[in-house]
Amino acid sequence: MRILELMNRAPVVRVQYLSEETGLPAPTVVRLLETLMVAGYVRKIGRQAGYCVTEKVAAFGAGHHGLPQVFEVARAAAEDLTQRTRWPTALATLDVDALVIRFSTIPISPLSHYQSTINRRMTLLEYAHGRAYLGFCPAEERQHLVALLQKSASSEKEVEAISQRAASVVSLTRASGFGERMGNVQPETHSIAVPLRMGEKLVGTLGITYFAKSQVDVNALKVELREAADACEAGRLPQSDATSLG
Repeated sequence: MRILELMNRAPVVRVQYLSEETGLPAPTVVRLLETLMVAGYVRKIGRQAGYCVTEKVAAFGAGHHGLPQVFEVARAAAEDLTQRTRWPTALATLDVDALVIRFSTIPISPLSHYQSTINRRMTLLEYAHGRAYLGFCPAEERQHLVALLQKSASSEKEVEAISQRAASVVSLTRASGFGERMGNVQPETHSIAVPLRMGEKLVGTLGITYFAKSQVDVNALKVELREAADACEAGRLPQSDATSLG
């Protein structure tokens, strides 16, 4: 359980780190990791990258807001998308009034300048994932989320400004089909995201990030992202002959 606790704090960990933190010999850590892999709680990422927890660890916590049923295929689709485009891809779910990254392909992307974005909170009005969720969630839920945002307002004028901003974000997002972050925050990168559904229920978002100054065919990247999301919702991996879009 201590190993799982340590692993849950980072997207990828190595045996040496676990050995140092637990005081257990490295061979013992390896055996415990192998046991956890057999049980389905841990998976190995390549030969050198290390280990990460799987969605099955959510069973330890009530009220988990992950991506049930579609998570495994969504994760595989995200990894496939990164392998083909090279750009980091992420899965996010709603946490009260923001989207939180639950899985990221940063460890396998050669084009990421972050070490990790796991558990990063992304606001509904500023980030691609947040905009994608706000734009495509049911109207009643959207009203609730906007009301939560307005609680931080210090005046009636600010309340109205939040309402107008949200309406603008929803309009633009629904018109394009994508939530987009284009330099309003973290200007060195841009992101696009799409809603991820399980049947009719919106359960999260799938997004991809690229350098703002890179020569990227954004429209082609959007097609790739949409196909990946459609494949997730259909419970299959995307079939694409596309090569690198970097």
